[in-house]
Amino acid sequence: MEELKFFSDYLASNYGRKLYRVPLDLALGCPNRENRFGPGCVFCAENGSRARHLRRNLDLAGQVKSGIDYIRGRYPGADPAIAYFQAFTSTYAPVGELRKLYREALAQAAFKVVMIGTRPDALPQETVEFLAELGREYEVWVELGVQSCCDETLRLIRRGHDFAAVEDAVRRLDAAGIRCAAHLIAGLPGETREEFVAGARKIAKLPFRAVKLHPLLILRGTALAAEDFPVKVRGLNEYEYAAWIDGFLRELPEGTLLMRLTAEADPATVIAPHWWMSKGEFLEFFRRRFAEHPSEEAFAAVRTGDGSPTLYHPEFRQHFHSLAGAATEAEKKFVAAARLPERLRRNAVVRLLDVGYGLGATAAAAIRCAEQLRCGKVEIITQEFDLRVFAAARRVYPADALEYRMSDALETTGVFQSEFATVTLLTGDARTTIAQIRDPFDVIFQDGFSPDCNPELWSYDWVRKLSTLLKRDGVCVSYCSAFPYRGALLRTGLVVGESEPFGRRRGGTVAAWEETLLPLPLPEKERGILLCSTAGVAYRDPGLKSPREAIFHRRERTVARLRARGVPKWYKPGQKGAKE
Repeated sequence: MEELKFFSDYLASNYGRKLYRVPLDLALGCPNRENRFGPGCVFCAENGSRARHLRRNLDLAGQVKSGIDYIRGRYPGADPAIAYFQAFTSTYAPVGELRKLYREALAQAAFKVVMIGTRPDALPQETVEFLAELGREYEVWVELGVQSCCDETLRLIRRGHDFAAVEDAVRRLDAAGIRCAAHLIAGLPGETREEFVAGARKIAKLPFRAVKLHPLLILRGTALAAEDFPVKVRGLNEYEYAAWIDGFLRELPEGTLLMRLTAEADPATVIAPHWWMSKGEFLEFFRRRFAEHPSEEAFAAVRTGDGSPTLYHPEFRQHFHSLAGAATEAEKKFVAAARLPERLRRNAVVRLLDVGYGLGATAAAAIRCAEQLRCGKVEIITQEFDLRVFAAARRVYPADALEYRMSDALETTGVFQSEFATVTLLTGDARTTIAQIRDPFDVIFQDGFSPDCNPELWSYDWVRKLSTLLKRDGVCVSYCSAFPYRGALLRTGLVVGESEPFGRRRGGTVAAWEETLLPLPLPEKERGILLCSTAGVAYRDPGLKSPREAIFHRRERTVARLRARGVPKWYKPGQKGAKE
């Protein structure tokens, strides 16, 4: 497939206007819950994907009226012409009961299209023949719950059928003249992107006319969310999911319709993933991505809230800067938090260590501060491991921008100079290149990716090394407010405070040897959390050379040992704590 064709556009073209779905619940339950595994599939919510606006125990006539009222209230002039039998398994009943329920529901409005969500193991031949009967009066579509094309995955998620059941069901439906869509979930436990894309090649060989795709949602109260579930699942973010479905869709025949590419649930029930893009923003992003055929290694460019750019890093699964505003974050949480203007007015030269160059936003903010004051000079040493960032910066900034010129010079010569600044680049693992530095700093910008994905630059051992390079009147500032990082700073002997919040409820972190250098003190409750609970246990990296996973595992073992001693997960006044 090289061109995206959406189901909604197909219907609008066929019927001359956009059609809207009226979700219906036949209250038929699910064979997987009643006959096999009790709770059913590991990802399934208790309500079986029942539409949120439907009240319990509402009869079919009431459901139709409620659905039509909801649609017309939200979209004045809309045509609610699709009967969507969505919840649980909408063919899980004897055919006589199905005929009665479907006829009752369809008699309530002038429906033109009937959509039926079901499972491949709930379609006996007599049911298929009944659906063919409906097909002579309505345009009938069956959304067949495939979920995965991999039998091993189907067993792990307790699906209760194999892929052979899918092949049999779609062929019988197609032979009866019934249009079929395959419903699949990306990011299921244990399934790789390569396996998911390989599944598309299996789907392409079957008579499916449409697909319905969405990322796995980990919902509260499901088996998938339980601590004892055998596979750790984190969920796909927008960029990862886009890459998965991009590869999947390109394996499908041209003209395959797309019923859906996103998922929705009550936000209060979603544990992961938490997307920053709205449904509309994601669809717009994916359309662009699909048309551009991007390299899998490419950083995705994003315009932040203040208009300045940032990028998404696929390895760390994070953006380089706050989406509230990359430039504003650099100004508020770094330049202002370090009181750089005051330092420049007092000193001829301010020495600054920039841990994590990235796109150069924080270094550029420091240079602009000196340029605007036209006094003093910033002497910056910046550390960067990923050399792709320099070309990436030139893609997102205009050629006359400071970030563009600085990135170009650093990539070419390793040095950038201007009237009020000198920037020297150290490439490689910052834990190694730090050994090349001898003279102390007035300011340290701690700006790596966050501790939960890049613990190497937030450990107690790294913080202790930085503290040896910090002048007595110097400050170390960061956007990060993670408890393990602040716990590490306190255990190093530094005093710790906060900067003003921006982009999130909590402020950034400011550490120094002198308390008078802190913009805001830490709340006493937070000090308790950091020093008297396992939340504040620091990452450890003795020798500054441990692999990432070893750092994670070392902290997990420490937390488990302290919990066994009775140290609480979270601090409450009066509790004894851990000083490790």
